[in-house]
Amino acid sequence: MSENRTMEDSTSGSNTRLSEIRILMIGGRELGAKEASGKSSAGNIILGRNAFDISRRTARSVQATGDVDGRHLIVVDTPGWWWHYTIQNTPQFDRLEIIKSPTLCLPGPHAILLVIPVYLAFPSIYRMTLEQQIKFLSNEVWKHIIVLFTSTEPCDESSLKNKVRKWPDLEQLLGRCHNRYHILNINNQSDSTQVIALLEKIEKLAAQNKGQCLKISQSISAWIQKEKTTNKRDKQRILTEGKQTTELKADSRDGAQHLTDIRIVIVGASWAARSSAGNVILGEEAFEVDDSRTTVRCAVGHAKVHGRQLTVVDTPGWYYNSLLENTSEMDKLEIRCSVYLCPSGPHAILLTVPIATAFDKSYQTAVEGHMRLLGENVWNHTIVLFTRGDWLGDTTIEERIETEEGRLEWLMEKCGYRYHVLNCKWHNNNTQVVELLEKIEKMVTENNGCYYVPEINDPITELEKKRKTASTNKMNVSKQRHILKELLKDRKYNLSNVRIVLLGAEGVGKSTSGNTILQGYFFEPTLGEGHEIHTRQCITKQRKVEGHHVSVVDTPGWSTSILENEKEILCSLEVCSPGPHAFLLVLPVRKPFTKKCQQTVEELMSLFRENVWRHTIILFTEAHWLKNKPVEEYIACEGEALQELISKCGNRYHVIDNDWDNRSQVRVLLKMIEQMVARNRGEYFTLEKKASKPGVLRWLSGSKTLTEEEWMKREDELIDRVLKTLVADPDENPKQSSHELKGSFDGSIPNMSGDSGFSDVNSVFGVDVLNSTVKVSNWLGRPGNDATSSGYDTMSIASSTQYQKMEDVKVDIPGSRQPVGNLKPARDTSAKKHSRSRSI
Repeated sequence: MSENRTMEDSTSGSNTRLSEIRILMIGGRELGAKEASGKSSAGNIILGRNAFDISRRTARSVQATGDVDGRHLIVVDTPGWWWHYTIQNTPQFDRLEIIKSPTLCLPGPHAILLVIPVYLAFPSIYRMTLEQQIKFLSNEVWKHIIVLFTSTEPCDESSLKNKVRKWPDLEQLLGRCHNRYHILNINNQSDSTQVIALLEKIEKLAAQNKGQCLKISQSISAWIQKEKTTNKRDKQRILTEGKQTTELKADSRDGAQHLTDIRIVIVGASWAARSSAGNVILGEEAFEVDDSRTTVRCAVGHAKVHGRQLTVVDTPGWYYNSLLENTSEMDKLEIRCSVYLCPSGPHAILLTVPIATAFDKSYQTAVEGHMRLLGENVWNHTIVLFTRGDWLGDTTIEERIETEEGRLEWLMEKCGYRYHVLNCKWHNNNTQVVELLEKIEKMVTENNGCYYVPEINDPITELEKKRKTASTNKMNVSKQRHILKELLKDRKYNLSNVRIVLLGAEGVGKSTSGNTILQGYFFEPTLGEGHEIHTRQCITKQRKVEGHHVSVVDTPGWSTSILENEKEILCSLEVCSPGPHAFLLVLPVRKPFTKKCQQTVEELMSLFRENVWRHTIILFTEAHWLKNKPVEEYIACEGEALQELISKCGNRYHVIDNDWDNRSQVRVLLKMIEQMVARNRGEYFTLEKKASKPGVLRWLSGSKTLTEEEWMKREDELIDRVLKTLVADPDENPKQSSHELKGSFDGSIPNMSGDSGFSDVNSVFGVDVLNSTVKVSNWLGRPGNDATSSGYDTMSIASSTQYQKMEDVKVDIPGSRQPVGNLKPARDTSAKKHSRSRSI
């Protein structure tokens, strides 16, 4: 990336010094501690004066001028969008301001400075969002763009090149600009040379474009006409709001009901600043707040504020603009419980709506659906709380209401035009809280002094039952995994190579999970027509991870029909030849798992035949959505469909988050895959049916000869029965007979490891699993798979004398009233002919 070469080669002929330079500045913002990209600060440095207000967000496109180094400059600053938001999620007001911006430097800008902080990560979604935002300016917009990297400390070319190499999408972005870029230290206003160098690059760019500025799109003219009409309506609304505010204060003075006790429930979408709003209202840090999802269970805070005793209930938010049917049963149950956590009932439901987010049709539908969880009458007790008030800048909420195409008008009508703006960054601004409490009191007066009485049945008992079930299931799964580890601890396979196939629907996080497993940006999803992100074909990537050479195959996700991608999904077997060790069935924990989902998943897995379940692990993504909740609580709330699926996979599931610093989550996943491979005797998955081996074993109780396949099936059934029986709850069915408990096997439960039995299990779980222990490697000693065909290190059993009668062992099984009988494999007389070293 050679800056000098690019600039010189892109310029034909001599450069003309421009007497006037028109500059348009655009860029996004982060949803983090450092939100601004530095556009306004960069504009001030370019102009050599404080022309743009950096104390608040730029909410309108604004022009400033100045004379620098013999040139007259016209600089236009624009509102920034959130980098990770698509254009559909960006407020309409902000989008229109960006479209309008070129009209402030007519006949058009010579250069568009795309401002990107040097420290900023730049994943695919940032580039995709940027391309959406700027395409409305002009079809030829890329011919006029220079990337302006802002920094708060000195940054050299070498550091920038390292950053670009780390983020392929940033490199792609620079490629579209023909590597035009400039580094500007926005903390060094005294260095005029960096500004002069930038102006010279703009002049070179203008020469390359033969002096032509950016042509303004015709759609901008239509927008200006619409703005004139909107402004007229805004002025009328502002007058109306001012009148309402005056009347409110008059009502307060004239003896409107004053409450000494106010109960509030705050609801809304995720990242709508519910917890932050609760903290501002209470005047203390009652609810946890950080950059990720914080509220996963309803939380209650109390404080005395301005002479009133407040009770505030914070609730888990639903996922952004996700419809009610796409919200997990766990989150629905929590939201329903919220109104029962205030004694008697809440006086007010505060519906948080962030000003920084578009309130489009999908958001409107999401709000309507989730509010229905609380009952139809809830709107009579609802105030819309517009959060992230700092996003307004110098604009008004009334202007925002007008531009959202009637959606916010609908919301105003639903709650009787009760709304309030809250700036969660103004922790010490008592006025905004006092006004909110007065509005609540006015609403209570309008409701004849009544608080909200929920129309739904009390769901708290149901939630507590689900949590108890989750706790029991978590303990049982932990027992099963520990017991299985003991049973298989001598089946050790050195998995130097691990082959993984990711399966799942569109948008569940397959590509992201693949990147997390491989610890890098290996899978780059494409942007579909509806701006959804998905993978179109099988892609394989490899990397050394935790001592293993890991190959991951990302597959196309399904939407409505598996058949659309059947051929491509089956292709995953070919690209990880000779076959995968594990299928990871990806399910996001923020979404529900219904019977329809179960049918779709089983349709997908049927492409690989029934044996695929022995090689499948369910990978739950978006672990941050659970926070400190166990995934078993999500599983318990979702019900039978998900539980049946987990059972099909032998209770193998794992939770993963897109956090590369958390290496333990990948380490645990690889260990789980290793244990699954051990359970499968070192076999990887294949659609080819393996030939049965000669029968060499028979039961002592009869003369039936078993093939190798039959023997392995019996062994697998026994292991399943052991795992199921050892975690059985004797209180569930006390009348169950010992024969039903032990299942189809009249025999003792062997120690599959051939070692010291279940002593470790006994010490961990405090149960007398075995009265006696015995080495049972003889029981497992039988011809197995050839080491050469499995590709793994083997454990040999060489002597035919291993097929000898086992000593009787009595086994106590929790829940059983008597020891189970004896299982005794006997040596077949033909075994000597087949005796040789085999892997188990």
